[in-house]
Amino acid sequence: MNALFGYVLSTPIAGQNRQLTGSELLTFILVWILCALISVMIHELGHVITGRIFGQPGNITVTGLGGQAVGEYGELRPWQRILVVFMGPGAGFAFVALMVCFDPKYWNMIVMWLEWPDWLKVNLFWIDNIDPLLRMGGSPTYDLAWPILFFINLFVNIMNLLPIIPMDGGMIFKEVCCLISPSGGPKFAFISSFVLALGVTGYMLIVVLMKHEIITQPLPVYYPFVFPEITLIMFAMMAYQCLQSYRQLASTERHEMYKNDD
Repeated sequence: MNALFGYVLSTPIAGQNRQLTGSELLTFILVWILCALISVMIHELGHVITGRIFGQPGNITVTGLGGQAVGEYGELRPWQRILVVFMGPGAGFAFVALMVCFDPKYWNMIVMWLEWPDWLKVNLFWIDNIDPLLRMGGSPTYDLAWPILFFINLFVNIMNLLPIIPMDGGMIFKEVCCLISPSGGPKFAFISSFVLALGVTGYMLIVVLMKHEIITQPLPVYYPFVFPEITLIMFAMMAYQCLQSYRQLASTERHEMYKNDD
């Protein structure tokens, strides 16, 4: 799956309508697979290590679309479960912070692009202690792998904090809802996730229709990445799953009510 993603993304990432072929394409796909694996393992290790600190060992299952930390986290206290969930993105952000200290080139580019204050720029260059030529284009492999690692761990973990189940932000939202209302919290979390995922799906549908010029009238939508179709499908699937989970919970609740009446 990651080889397929790497192949699909090779041309947009290469830029300037440049088609990678032969050894260049193979190198790109291999670097993409390695960067994706590293990013998934960092994220999932954040979950598992935090769970082990609380006495619950866990395992990591690597899948075609990422990974999953598996453990008996239901036995933990709510605040412990919230921390276990949060430390997945937290580990990714910690890794990004180390990357910024090592070579802040892409972080400083984001600061300039967003027109943030200059004091947010980082002037640490630990990379110079190894080889100053690396940040000056001395290694094509480094120039390829570093931005892939940086943007995967930054933007994927930011998106993962959206309060939509089953993303980490959604699971944290669900835990908070259950703390407020143990009986109605799960249903509220799933229906809220459904509404949010449906909203993002509608937004991405407009982006896709504008991309393919089905909608020709300019609309105030913005999507900075390639292949909005993937994001559209992903959020549509999450909306469907949340709706199904809500209906299942509502059905179970009705059955319990009928049973008590009997």
